[in-house]
Amino acid sequence: MVEAALTDDVPFKTDARFEGMDYHALNAMLNLYGPDGKIQFDADKRAAREYFLQHVNQNTVFFHSLKERLDYLVEKEYYEPEVLAKYPFEFIQELNDRAYGMKFRFSTFLGAFKYYTSYTLKTFDGKRYLERFEDRVVMTALGLADGDQQVARDLVDEIVSGRFQPATPTFLNTGKAQRGELVSCFLLRIEDNMESIARGINSALELSKRGGGVALAAEQHPRVRRADQADREPVLRHHPGDEAARRQLQLRQSAGGAAGRRGGLSERPPPRHHAVPGHQA
Repeated sequence: MVEAALTDDVPFKTDARFEGMDYHALNAMLNLYGPDGKIQFDADKRAAREYFLQHVNQNTVFFHSLKERLDYLVEKEYYEPEVLAKYPFEFIQELNDRAYGMKFRFSTFLGAFKYYTSYTLKTFDGKRYLERFEDRVVMTALGLADGDQQVARDLVDEIVSGRFQPATPTFLNTGKAQRGELVSCFLLRIEDNMESIARGINSALELSKRGGGVALAAEQHPRVRRADQADREPVLRHHPGDEAARRQLQLRQSAGGAAGRRGGLSERPPPRHHAVPGHQA
């Protein structure tokens, strides 16, 4: 397990300069030139190894077998049983052995630190790790292959070799029972009517809560005409991130004027209501 830290080139593991240093100090040495005037990449390799020795291995939950691990993660609602149910256990064991047999090694401390900080499955209290890199790759491959065993094998080979890396939300969430969506970029089309605008805003909120980036595409509209067919000013187009347009859209929604009821948004301000004598304004 310790050897899951880094590449197998040798000297950094025994270099006396690094003795007694923790992985933070070793990683910081990347900012300092060595005696030969070069960047100390070997210090970063040693940092990755020490990260596993000093932190990862001590905080990873141990299981005696793959079956024990999967049964536990399904029972405790960490993994989606529907993903695993598409494959016989013998194949999952084969795929797991295939991934570990490739002997993946993180090439930098930052790569290892980022994976264990942001991607790997953790206990619900966030204190211990339930996956290693190979485990996340296998679960991602099983989820994306959707029951196709050869596709699952190919995905494991491509991901572990570094030739393919799924998008962040895909690699982060696939197979997890408590998760967000598998994609992070959404494009919503909004038409020029109150129903579409309200639906678009509600969808954007929901997607932002569970997924990620949301863009709103306003439809290209012909000029809207009044009931008497007279020309009218162009319809408002809302551009995401444009604060002025967003405020204007909110004002028009709350106004609920005749233009909104006809399905269009007027560029003119809502009519003023004057107080009637003897009545509350």
